[in-house]
Amino acid sequence: MNEYPDYLKSFSRAEYGAHIQKLQQEMGASGIDMLLLSSPENIFYATGYRSWYTSSLFRPVLVFVPRVGEPAISLRILEKSTVENISWCPNIYAAGTKSRNLGPLNSEGPADAMKKFLGELGYEVKTVGLEAGDGQHYVWSLTILKELTDTFPHLIFTDGTAAIQGARMIKTPWEIDRIRTAGWVTETAIVETFRQIRPGITTEKDIARGIASRMTAGGVDKISYLTVNSGRDKYHTFNSYATDRIVDHKDIVLVDISGHIDGYASDLTRVMYLGHTPPEQYVRMAETARNCVHAGFDMLRPGVRVWEINQAIEGYLRGSRYGSNVVHSSGHSTGLNVTEYPNISDDCHETVRAGMVFALENGVYPYDLEKGAGTIWISFRMEDEALVTENGAEWLSGPGKALYTMGDFC
Repeated sequence: MNEYPDYLKSFSRAEYGAHIQKLQQEMGASGIDMLLLSSPENIFYATGYRSWYTSSLFRPVLVFVPRVGEPAISLRILEKSTVENISWCPNIYAAGTKSRNLGPLNSEGPADAMKKFLGELGYEVKTVGLEAGDGQHYVWSLTILKELTDTFPHLIFTDGTAAIQGARMIKTPWEIDRIRTAGWVTETAIVETFRQIRPGITTEKDIARGIASRMTAGGVDKISYLTVNSGRDKYHTFNSYATDRIVDHKDIVLVDISGHIDGYASDLTRVMYLGHTPPEQYVRMAETARNCVHAGFDMLRPGVRVWEINQAIEGYLRGSRYGSNVVHSSGHSTGLNVTEYPNISDDCHETVRAGMVFALENGVYPYDLEKGAGTIWISFRMEDEALVTENGAEWLSGPGKALYTMGDFC
C-alpha cells in the first residue's frame, strides 16, 4: 500500500486511528468482539473506503472491525486497488473470477474472508455485532447474512448499534469542519437561487436545479435530498420533490436541502415569500419557527439530556399562538447520515456531550385539528445545524433568516 501517496486518502492516518479507537472503546463497553459492517457510511467511517461501487446491489462489500487490531474488508478484486488508494484498511480479502486474471485472489467471498480473518486474530471472537437496530441498516442480502451465521454457528450474532452510534455521535474536528463547510455551501446555494426566482416564470424544478448546481460548484459531492414545496396543493406534503409547477406571486417557497462534502452532511430548511411585503401573519409564523430553533440552541450544552432540547424547542412552539399545531419532533444529529443518532425527541435520554452536532428544527403548520395534517394550508419551517462545545453551542450553519422576500434581493 505504500505505493499510493497519502494525499489520495479519504482522510488522514490520525483521523482513521481516532475512528478505530472510538469504535473499539464502544465495542468493549457493549461486550462485542467484532463488528460486521455493510452500510457505505459505516464502511467509510471504519476504513476510509468510499466508492460508487457500493451502490451496486450485486457486489457485496463487508468490513470486519475487531476489538483489537485493524479492520479487514471483503470485496471483489476489481476494487482492491481503490481500497489501497483511498483507504487505510490493511487487510483486504479479494474474491472474483479466476479466469479473468485481475490479480491474486485470497478469498472466495464474505464467509471465507471472515473465516480467514478470524483465524488471523490473536484473540477468540465470541460475539459479532450487526447493524440491526434503529438508525442503522444492514445493506446486503439476507442470504449472505444467513451464510455467515450458518458458517459460524458457535458465534453469537447480536445488535451492534450502540457501539456504532456511540463512536459516531461525537465528531472529530475534521468531521466538524466538513459539516460546517457543507452547511455554508448549502446556504449560499439556496440564497443565490432565491435571488434568481421570477414569479410566473420559474418552476420548482428550476429552483431545485439552481440549488443543486451551485452546491456542486461549491464542492458538494453528494446530494441526499432536495425538496421544494410551493403553493396550497403542496404545503401539506412536507418532503416532496420539485415539480414543473410555476411558482407565483405571493407564494411561499420552502426548500429542505442536504448535501455532503467528503461524506459529511448539511441539513438546512429555508423559506421565501415571493413578494416584497409579506402578510403580518406570515411574518409571525416564520419568526415562531425560527425562535423554536433558537430556543433549542440556547439549551444546547454538555450535560443536558436530549429530551430537554426537544422540550425547549417544542415548548416554545406550544407556548405560541400556534401551539395546538405541533406536527413533528425537533431535529436529529447529523454526520455521515443526514439523520443519525441521537434523535431530538421526548423519549431520547442520551446525555449531550461536546462534539455532538445537531440539526435543530421545527415549524408552524396550521391545519384543521378535526380533519388532520392533510389540511395544512401553509408551511413555515426553520432548520440549522449546531455544534455542542465545552461552553455551550456554536452555529455550523446560518443562523438562517426567518423569511426571505424578494425585497432582500433588490
